[in-house]
Amino acid sequence: MASPTKRIYWDACVWLAFILREKVRLQDGSAEDRDTMCRSVIQAAKKGTLEILTSTFCLAEVCKVPADKKGTSDKLADYFENDYILLTNVDRVVAERARDLMVSHTGLKPPDAIHLATAAVSPGIVEMHTFDDRLLRLNGLIDKADGTKLKICKPDAGAAPAPLLEAMHGKKPD
Repeated sequence: MASPTKRIYWDACVWLAFILREKVRLQDGSAEDRDTMCRSVIQAAKKGTLEILTSTFCLAEVCKVPADKKGTSDKLADYFENDYILLTNVDRVVAERARDLMVSHTGLKPPDAIHLATAAVSPGIVEMHTFDDRLLRLNGLIDKADGTKLKICKPDAGAAPAPLLEAMHGKKPD
């Protein structure tokens, strides 16, 4: 794989939006096509311009899918085998950083703290993608291991949508 120019972190809710092809109505009445937003990032990753890092915690957390999507979690695990998706373990460093984040940011729940901590301590992360408003409000407030602030934003919708997720349709992933 070509050397990526960018490494981003995906929260579990981004994977869910991708899998479920979410299109949501926001509180202001506007529509948000989360499916397209996610697929633009996947397309860039397939082209080698970025890598997507996510926590192995997602393997458990992203099982909250509707009954009509049976087998989706197994397909997601298979999809995580793509070389542009990097899985990182929840180790002691991540767990302790998550605990510190929960203490310093009242109301932060353990799963969200784990994702923030993983993004903050992982080398080369330039931004964390999420659709969670509570996490989006923390943009620029979380220190990364390199001393810079973590950018927290929604996935970039600037690129053309990627082909449909083959693993979600019974085909072998790339």
